[in-house]
Amino acid sequence: MSQRPTFMSPNSVDPRSAATVVSLLVAGALALGSIFMVGWIWDRVKAKAPAPPQSSIYKAYDPSGPYQQSTDWAAAQKAYQTYEAQYKQPQNVQVLKGWSTAQIYGYMVSQVSGGLKVGCQYCHNINNFASDENPMKVKARAMLLMSGDLNRNFISTLPASVGGYQVTCATCHNGKPQFETYPVRIQNTLPLNYKLPLERNFPGGFVVTGRTDVGLDAVQQNQFAMYHMNVSLGQGCTFCHNSRHFPSNEIEQKTHALTMLKMSKYINETYVAPGGSPAGGIMAAKVPSCWMCHQGARVPPAGALAGQVPPTISTTSSAPAP
Repeated sequence: MSQRPTFMSPNSVDPRSAATVVSLLVAGALALGSIFMVGWIWDRVKAKAPAPPQSSIYKAYDPSGPYQQSTDWAAAQKAYQTYEAQYKQPQNVQVLKGWSTAQIYGYMVSQVSGGLKVGCQYCHNINNFASDENPMKVKARAMLLMSGDLNRNFISTLPASVGGYQVTCATCHNGKPQFETYPVRIQNTLPLNYKLPLERNFPGGFVVTGRTDVGLDAVQQNQFAMYHMNVSLGQGCTFCHNSRHFPSNEIEQKTHALTMLKMSKYINETYVAPGGSPAGGIMAAKVPSCWMCHQGARVPPAGALAGQVPPTISTTSSAPAP
């Protein structure tokens, strides 16, 4: 006997079609929900992400902390209040001349302590602030004079388009008592020989493009140095170069880079070499680098804003030390 065919009425629905529609609706709802959830989570993450530090002194550096755990601010503050009550005008001032005790203390807290993230005890006998018994105090004086030297003779030659930032303690130290020139954390991103060739004379030291009289060793050394700059500033070659003609100088950043190379060479000869100057050796044989100040940023994050470096001796408009 043959089976009778079944016919669906016009108002009936195929269960299989209904299941498909329901599955599509559920999948769509889940997809929309997932998108909404991802967006919601991303908004929360962005809301909780730390904002770039804001400071009246620095571009993108927070001088307020955290400090070394050994810093005893309570003891230093109490000692300062005792000293300031007795000496409204400070004793044994050799660099920050003409300032009151309160003015010097304000500068020390905001830029010296703030730049190295250390307390007063790092350089001072807090029971006698005038004393020079701590050798770090003598070195700090030399560093202040060095900042003025660099600001006056190199930074002041950069155009206003760079931002008008100046060198201060934090620019090189970046919140560390002992500044880093080539930190371990970036060395694995650099070639074998990543140090700047500061024995060269600039601008001629890097002019190799299009020349047949230059050996491969010199070309390789240039590549190493350029890669060092790429990593240190977080920029590619075309930030400074015309990619169609590398020897040309129409991009102003190339001139800025040459100025900074000259400054690095000057630092190495004057302040790193023990006999380079009366302040020679104050950098503890640490050879300067682009990373030391730039820390992967185009403008050093701890560059001091123009007009916010109080001591005249340390600004771009200062006169040489007597």
